[in-house]
Amino acid sequence: MVKYSIENHTKKNGIDLCEITRRNDRYVPINTSEGKGIQMNGNLLINNASIYDTSHRSFFGGNLLIRDGLIEHISADEIICENASVVDAHGAALIPGLVDVHSHGRIGYDFDSATADQMKKMRMSYAAQGTTTVVPTIASAPFSQIESAIENVKAAGFDAIHLEARYLHPKRRGAHREDLLSLPDQGELLTLLKHCDPLHVHISCAPELSGGEEFIKTARMYGATVGLAHSDADYDTAMHAIEWGITSFTHTFNAMPAIHHRNPGPVTAALTSEDAYCEIIADGFHLHPAIVKLAYLAKQPHRLVLITDSMSATCCPDGEYSIAGEKVFVRDGKAVNTEGAIAGSTITLLDAVRNLMRFCGISLAQALPYATIIPARMIELDSRIGSIECGKRADLLLLKPDSTEIDRVFCSCLP
Repeated sequence: MVKYSIENHTKKNGIDLCEITRRNDRYVPINTSEGKGIQMNGNLLINNASIYDTSHRSFFGGNLLIRDGLIEHISADEIICENASVVDAHGAALIPGLVDVHSHGRIGYDFDSATADQMKKMRMSYAAQGTTTVVPTIASAPFSQIESAIENVKAAGFDAIHLEARYLHPKRRGAHREDLLSLPDQGELLTLLKHCDPLHVHISCAPELSGGEEFIKTARMYGATVGLAHSDADYDTAMHAIEWGITSFTHTFNAMPAIHHRNPGPVTAALTSEDAYCEIIADGFHLHPAIVKLAYLAKQPHRLVLITDSMSATCCPDGEYSIAGEKVFVRDGKAVNTEGAIAGSTITLLDAVRNLMRFCGISLAQALPYATIIPARMIELDSRIGSIECGKRADLLLLKPDSTEIDRVFCSCLP
């Protein structure tokens, strides 16, 4: 069985990229920016780990057996498997791989324009920094380009796709080019959903636009999840949108009206809804740390979702990039377009977890669900990913002792 490993880093236009090479080993070490990893096919036994228990938000000492990429057995007692490779965790924390439901790109590539092979390199780069499941997010573009991006996402082997494209309010467009925007269109929606099959589809839109109600209801009828995004909706419209089928609020607070005590707006709908998920970008730039804490207090324990909204400059030097047809300038890791609008982030999801811990004064055990099981539930993939449970994919991070730094990445689904 041929395996893949990241042997070293090369440079492309000054950007660090992972060079994928073939090896015939059963378990191949992967050099990463923070540690090393193992891509699996066969049996692997991880002993003496401090295993994260999502349901109790705590750790326990135990052992874990992986067979053919799936978690087969978890026990506090010794597990014997004669034909398994063995990793001794020496008591270090073993946590679920992170799940990013909103990311536009990294290492110099954008999901709107990257080829399938470039997307595979991106998947390796995400995994190397702890995000073992990423949902490629397609920004506004000509319809034919969106269709092409969908085909490349499918060819690269992703689980799901996020269409944050076109159906946005011009007043709240942020870094999306205005001439690329469109009113919600039922015909386009059905075409997109057909192209995306068998991927799970998450689609963001502004519900107050003409045709928004029918668009949302149709998307839900065909199995997509829907986020309110780049919207100028008032509070009542946002609450109606939840009734129509909105399941989440896309990068809450950003690209939507602010809270006012006489005009509560969509943010208040997001924070007070018992059912809707709230994405937040916890980089300290998109949102002040106190606002991150406000969202945490309002939506914990089950409806807050950490995202990166990262763009192509992630893991790259400062400079000029692009997103959604707009030039973007990155300085000190902060991305803005020519009009000064924020144009995505350059953080990793593990950075967001660390920031949530710091901004809210919580532990790693308390913070992890917001980057693992809760985003997995938001896109309805929680039966496969997001927690360490038997039958789920063995996407795992082994941390360094008493640290949030990665020692090893175990990932069962890399290209």
